[in-house]
Amino acid sequence: MFQSLRPHIDHHWTVATFFFVLIILVVVKWNKTSYFFSYLNSLYTSNFYSKKFLEKRRIELSEVLLFIGSLFGLSYFIMIITESLDFSILTHLQILFLISIFVLSKYLVEKMLGDLFEIDQILNKYLFYKQGVLSWLALFFLFPAGLFLYFQGSYSPIIVLGIVTVAVLVYAFKLFSFVGLYQKHILAYWFYFILYLCAFEIAPYLILFKVLKIN
Repeated sequence: MFQSLRPHIDHHWTVATFFFVLIILVVVKWNKTSYFFSYLNSLYTSNFYSKKFLEKRRIELSEVLLFIGSLFGLSYFIMIITESLDFSILTHLQILFLISIFVLSKYLVEKMLGDLFEIDQILNKYLFYKQGVLSWLALFFLFPAGLFLYFQGSYSPIIVLGIVTVAVLVYAFKLFSFVGLYQKHILAYWFYFILYLCAFEIAPYLILFKVLKIN
């Protein structure tokens, strides 16, 4: 399933991807230093999200840049751990496109359902929190892990499985932390929340895993 030996081909686009993501992080840090370090520590403390939830929610440039960088980081990691006969920038961009469509479509549908069932206030917080955690993992964990595996040249499937397991466990733990923090608000809409979890947090990933397995 995983590549044990990377062909000796000069992949300049890998370095370009690294510098592109690095430039995004530098721009965010230069534009909003306190925001950057607050977000950097958001996996360990709740101060970042607590402050953002008190503000009037609007999409900021820093959030957009981090989101774009996370898409590049996640798509690169997925390409590294999957066996690809054509290890090229075109394949990477194809994976990037599919991931972007999947994430954005899922987000828009969830937003519309929040408005439909009139639970947009709590759901918007949940979506922002969830996307923040995903972006953090993609930028500061999965992307560096992908670069490490790439420059190693050869690696064991156990290492890849360990990286994926850690990312999934951290993601699940953070989501349960959100539920625990806002359980009073969530319990008021417990039926819709359970329906939401089954339809949009479990089913899409099971379907995606099944499709990838078949392919």
